[in-house]
Amino acid sequence: MATKLRAAIIGAGGISGNHIRGYLTTERFDIVALADLSPESMAEKNEMFGISPTHYTDARRMMEEERPDVVSICTWHRGHAPWTIAAAAYKPQAILCEKPMADSVGAAERMLIACRRNDVKLAIGHQRRFLPSYTLAQELIARKAIGDVHLIQSCGGAGLPNYSSHQTDMYRYLLDDDECVWVMGNIERKTDQHERGTRIEDRAMAVFQFAGGPRALILSDLVPNYYQGALIYGSEGLLNMTTDELQLLNADSGGKWERHVPAGRFYTVDELGSRFEWEEGSAAQADELADWVEGKVETHRGRGENGYKALQMIHAVYESARLHEQVQMPLQTRVNPLDLMVESGHLTPQRPGRYDIRAALLRNENMNEDTEN
Repeated sequence: MATKLRAAIIGAGGISGNHIRGYLTTERFDIVALADLSPESMAEKNEMFGISPTHYTDARRMMEEERPDVVSICTWHRGHAPWTIAAAAYKPQAILCEKPMADSVGAAERMLIACRRNDVKLAIGHQRRFLPSYTLAQELIARKAIGDVHLIQSCGGAGLPNYSSHQTDMYRYLLDDDECVWVMGNIERKTDQHERGTRIEDRAMAVFQFAGGPRALILSDLVPNYYQGALIYGSEGLLNMTTDELQLLNADSGGKWERHVPAGRFYTVDELGSRFEWEEGSAAQADELADWVEGKVETHRGRGENGYKALQMIHAVYESARLHEQVQMPLQTRVNPLDLMVESGHLTPQRPGRYDIRAALLRNENMNEDTEN
């Protein structure tokens, strides 16, 4: 049997469970260490997955003593850049960081630099790139099953950075990682709401133009029923894609919706139901990471550069709202434009009182965010 890769996790909160489950499902990793300020969180992961990694409250000590092959960064958003940069200094073979990649484009850029100079492979957790319905949609678009793509429409919520960074990444994946050339959007922020310690807007709308011709449209917190997936309009047909299935309407389908529920590499929708996207995506993402580390593939679908471009597109919406103009890509502003608007007084909340929509995820006396690990 091949030697398994040694994986360590920084941040043992809820999202770390997806990483751990993905690693274990592939049977190509051993979870050797967890680092978190909460012993309770780490103990829960031991019990949940039947594992016995070494526990650390100091992640740098963990990196020094364990020297893992692969590290997952599962902190809240503001911890992604500092902990990726810290972990890269110990030269693991790869880092898998949760999304959104960082809380600013500048921070994400520093992550890429730190990994490049330490020869560390960096992937960002946009695991839906590994869902079979997404990949089938990409293949159908590539072979012109719906002609030329004119518009991709999606609906999001709970703030652009966390939820809709998956959607901006989805647009690029569906279009074979075509480049976004401009963004125009606007936001509303009457409250002082945050999401995992990061400022978010109350509502947003944005249009993204791609080099090859297609456009994409996000409606965020503007409609009640939002979901991961998209309605894709082409010159010769339509695709209606969710995380579980895909429906095709074109001349070959006889003017009727043709339903596809493709199986994943590890699971089927029938087996897991609503858990399919989480468990299949996490496992397939980890499996390709092992292939990348072992030299079986040249790159990873979620490589850092793709996460960086998805984040740029989100922050370009904020920059468009800040400057009241169409923003040309790549985005040149390296700090968070939403923070600039609020802190400059340009976008002062009319209903003051900071709150975090993820506060229920915190432990003990914390109400805004965990102290950085």
